[in-house]
Amino acid sequence: LLHNPFREDTMPKQNGGVHELAFNTLTFLLYLIGYKDLLTNIFLPLGDGHWNQGLPQEMSNIAHHASDPNDGLSIFQHYLRDVVDALSHMIDQGGKQMKRPTLQFIFLVNNHSYLARTLRDTMYAGDEDSQSLGLGDLVGGSVVMRIEGLIDRSRKGYVATWKAIMSSFPAASLNPAEKLYMFNQGFDDMVRSHKAYEVFDNDVRAMLVSDAADAIIPDYETFLRQNPDKSPEFARAMKYTPRDIHRKISTMLDD
Repeated sequence: LLHNPFREDTMPKQNGGVHELAFNTLTFLLYLIGYKDLLTNIFLPLGDGHWNQGLPQEMSNIAHHASDPNDGLSIFQHYLRDVVDALSHMIDQGGKQMKRPTLQFIFLVNNHSYLARTLRDTMYAGDEDSQSLGLGDLVGGSVVMRIEGLIDRSRKGYVATWKAIMSSFPAASLNPAEKLYMFNQGFDDMVRSHKAYEVFDNDVRAMLVSDAADAIIPDYETFLRQNPDKSPEFARAMKYTPRDIHRKISTMLDD
């Protein structure tokens, strides 16, 4: 993963789902934690950063250093952080392979959320029922916060793709009915495309639905108030009420 983060046989599917490499990598790291004591003894004589030999140039900016290069646990933590950063880099590269801007941001939100949730769920420090540190503890809270920052950035991009549907509203060359027709076309295409996307995490689904609704419903309601057109043409173009839009967005990720 560190040396060859994205190969032709691991290209992501055009559905925005959690990539197989993300699932397999985190499963592997969680497995390693069970052998932490053994691995810290193995890593110490090998030295800090031995796994980064031959690291591609574009990955060099993610390499950390062990807080104590003479401590096996510190070296092991460095290794875990590098793998998590490499995985995050792979997710970014996978997003660039998506053919639609909306799908790109869904892929990024979906995969980075899976990564952040796995790390958050394995933070056991301070838990009276836990006798050992988990993956999240060893990687560190600052790494988790950085990944959550990437999620927030991708959510903003996702919101922007929804707002683009309303690009006809300020157009002076179109009448209100024509603006609605263009909106309806864009909205129907957006909702239809979401039917093919794989978002199985309920929290991520709820987040995307909320972002989409907040992105367009207030502006759509404002447009209707500012254009009280009662002409037959406008009535024919009036396909959706704000409630209809909310209902369609709420179910756009359902099977």
